[in-house]
Amino acid sequence: MERDEAERLSVAWVTVSDVSLDDVPSPEPRADVTASLQPARQRVADAVAAALEELRPTSARLSVTVGAPDGSELAQSRIRLQERKFTAADASRRLGLPISESELVGWVSEWPVSARGHKAGSKSSLWVLPATERAELRVDLAGWLQDVIADEGISEAAPPCPGHPHPMRPEVHKGQAWWACPTGGPVRPWAETAG
Repeated sequence: MERDEAERLSVAWVTVSDVSLDDVPSPEPRADVTASLQPARQRVADAVAAALEELRPTSARLSVTVGAPDGSELAQSRIRLQERKFTAADASRRLGLPISESELVGWVSEWPVSARGHKAGSKSSLWVLPATERAELRVDLAGWLQDVIADEGISEAAPPCPGHPHPMRPEVHKGQAWWACPTGGPVRPWAETAG
């Protein structure tokens, strides 16, 4: 391969790998839209709070933030809703919650959740859908937070598995969030909290 061709390929590779859609600014939601997002945001915030509570005291070393979907995510969600003819009544039946048409886009948009530890520059993000079943949303967040804790270099098991050196893992069992031994199965359900 000639040097000029090798350089061209190298430049193309760097361009592709160094630029992501996350780096492209997109419009923020308008203030009137933000109010209609509150019920969906609260669902995510409640799931984060439940996961953090279950991972105490270790989770106290993390700072977790629930962001809002950006304008382009909301626009894409509106298009998907129109294409699929999915309504607030459909979402209400599926989730067992009252959801208005103005709130629907927030429920089907991806929400960024960020966690920072005490290590300099450590940050991790996860995107979640508020319309995810309650127990599954909590389990997904807890599993991610356990990974964040491990990435922080924290070696204590959170939460500790009875009789073992490893932590329990979150799982959905009988429609609820449970802690399970990775080798022995379900151990205990999560403490019930509102939300």
